[in-house]
Amino acid sequence: MVRKLSEGLRALEALPRDDEFWHGWANDHATTHKLGAFAAELLDRDPTDPTARWALVALALAHGANGGGLSLPGPQIAGDPTAVADALVIADWVGQEIGFDLTAELREVCAWADLDRLESPARAEGGETAQAASRALELRLPRSDRG
Repeated sequence: MVRKLSEGLRALEALPRDDEFWHGWANDHATTHKLGAFAAELLDRDPTDPTARWALVALALAHGANGGGLSLPGPQIAGDPTAVADALVIADWVGQEIGFDLTAELREVCAWADLDRLESPARAEGGETAQAASRALELRLPRSDRG
């Protein structure tokens, strides 16, 4: 998540200072507070923007949001076993640190995951990606229930 937060801050830092986004701020320094507003604005313009989406997830975790931003990955998780692993880490962290059981939310997120892309790493010996893929497959709703 640190990498995702850093990517978002780099995108904000790269934004030209004459961009309308900077109007109304006390200064033009990239901060996590401004990153939240920036990422939300980016998602309004482009709901598929992965940098903005994952920056908001990272911010939700950093600020102790009850759901840890788990509702944000959505369809972006489909073809990326690493994103599935990130979702599992989020759910585990929220459960351990905040005390909320996010099994239902995790099941919903894992429903977006592509079955074929999960089965290969799930069969691999050991490793975090293999464990994450196996766990996601266990949580995943049947394709007929995905809608």
